[in-house]
Parts: sequence; C-alpha cells; structure tokens
Amino acid sequence: MKIALKFLREERLYILILIFVLIFNAIILSHGEDKAKAKQPVTAQASAFESQEAKKHEMEKLLANNENLFIIFSLISFLILGITLLGLVIDIIILPVILAGRFNIRSLSPPKAKWNMWDVCKVAILFLFFGYIMILSEAFLSRILPVFKTGNFRMMVNSSVLDTLAVVFIIYFTVVQYKEPLAALGISARNFLKNVFYGVVGYIALVPVLILILTIIAVIINMTKYVPERQPVVELFLKEKGLAFLTYSSLFAAIIGPMIEELFFRGFLYGALKKYIGIFWSMTATAVLFAALHAHMVGFFPIMALGILLAYIYEKTGTLVSSITVHMIHNLSMVFLVFLIKRIGIV
Repeated sequence: MKIALKFLREERLYILILIFVLIFNAIILSHGEDKAKAKQPVTAQASAFESQEAKKHEMEKLLANNENLFIIFSLISFLILGITLLGLVIDIIILPVILAGRFNIRSLSPPKAKWNMWDVCKVAILFLFFGYIMILSEAFLSRILPVFKTGNFRMMVNSSVLDTLAVVFIIYFTVVQYKEPLAALGISARNFLKNVFYGVVGYIALVPVLILILTIIAVIINMTKYVPERQPVVELFLKEKGLAFLTYSSLFAAIIGPMIEELFFRGFLYGALKKYIGIFWSMTATAVLFAALHAHMVGFFPIMALGILLAYIYEKTGTLVSSITVHMIHNLSMVFLVFLIKRIGIV
C-alpha cells in the first residue's frame, strides 16, 4: 500500500494527464464518426468490389493502348521479379545459418537500457496529451486561419509537431534523466556504410516474404470480395495537388518518419521491453504494436513481418542505421508506387 501511495505521489502529474487523455478520448469516441461507415452493408461492399474490378479492366486497357506505360510497367515488374529472386537466394543462404545460431554481424552491442516501461508509458501519455491539445488548438485556430480547416494541412502540422515532441521526450528520459549517451538509443555512426549495406540486404531478403504474405491476403480478399479502405496517408498523396505539400509529405513519409519511428520502437521501446521479456518476445511485441498502430487491417501482417526484421537487424548491429535503412527503403517504395498509381489515374 505504501509503495502504491508513494508511486501516486511521485507520478501524480502523469496520472492526471492520463486521466485527461482518457476523458478526452471518451468524449471523442462518443461524438465520433458514424459506425455504419465501418460496417458497410453487403450491397455496398459488393458495389465497391465491382468498382475495383472495373478499375482493373481499365488499367489493362490503358496498358494495352499506351506503349510507353507498358514498357515502364514491364521494367518495374522485371525489377520486382529480380529483387524477389535475389531475396530468395539470400534467404536460402542465410536462413540455415540463422537457425543454426552462427549468424553474427554485430558491429556495436546495444547496451542494456537504464530506462523502464514506465518511462515508455510516460512518453506515450505525453504524446497523446499534446495530440489532444493540438486538436483543441486547431479547432480554435481554424476560426482565425482558414488553412487549419484543410484536413491535409492539419495532418502535416500534427505529424511534424508531435513527432518532434516525441523525439524531445525520448531524449529527455534517456540522455537527460538517465545520463545515457545517444548510442544507448542506437544513434551511432560507427560502421555506418557496413550497417547501411546490412539494411539493404535485409530488406531484399524480406521482399519474398512480403510478396508471399500479400499474395495470400489478395487471394482471401478476392474470395471474400472485401474492399479495404485506404490509409489516410495514401488518400493524402492521391488527392493532394500542391507540389510543395506533396514534396514535404513525401520527405516526411520516406525519410523523417522512419527515423523517428525507429528511434521510438527499436531504440526506446525495444530496449525497455528486452529487460523484462527477453529478445524474442520483445521483437514480437514491438512488431505487433508497430503493425497495429499503422491501423490498417490488410497491411497488418506485412507490417508485422517488417517490424520483426527491423528489431532483429537492430539487435544484431546495435545501431539504428540498419533498421532506418530498411524502413526508408520500404517507405520510399510505397511512396513511389502510390505516385505511380496517381500518375496513371487509376485510383
């Protein structure tokens, strides 16, 4: 009892913030979007599926009538096929070595984290708190500045400010509070080029796995005629026309975002979890959370597979350079594919 009371006294600020977050979240949920949108009637789903099928036929027709576009798609297809085959070769060579426990590419051992899971929870609480503060601020600012009425602009501001704050919070709880060097979070340039190489090879090895998972998902979707909703960030890229905004969003999604996400999930969260549940379960837990927070049912398992690789390669190299490299390559590929679809006009 005394320990609980002491904890409440010492951490009362964070407990009060958490209560605010829970109350605010309950208010938002009670006045949220109509749940009927998430549960579309069968007829609506069937209509959406037919629309998807029509787009496929339109795409086939477009490729048949446009020689340049056909050549581009053929080159991309051959490139993907080549990377997949190379990935299979890498998997065949490396997988037996990994299973035998002889695979060691360590260039810098990740030190044991001094911070704990309560520190991770504090960062999450502060992140949510300032997220809701921004919602309230933007609701006020939208009455003065019309630009805040634009959903894409708000998304850009929210992502930029909150991700910056997340970095500040993480550095405070590690470097300032625990007097740890940045290397404790995996921020190190030691063996930089070698770790970039490991990241490139790691992602190529993951490609066959991703394609297998996506193929299985595609078969299930085709059988059930389920039409998944697009992620908000994909909608942003497809609908936005402003060059400056698209450039910033692309850089954020492909470069800045991966760096910040790796700092939190692998450098901060994984390090804390490993103290309690070991390497394997920490890899699994961070990968599951990483996939779940991307809030897309169809992409859950591919993102989870990506998350496992990101944690594994961080554990092996002890630096975020490799995992950031993997994450950047993946996000750059996704951004490229979205822009290609947008350029064609089949959306």
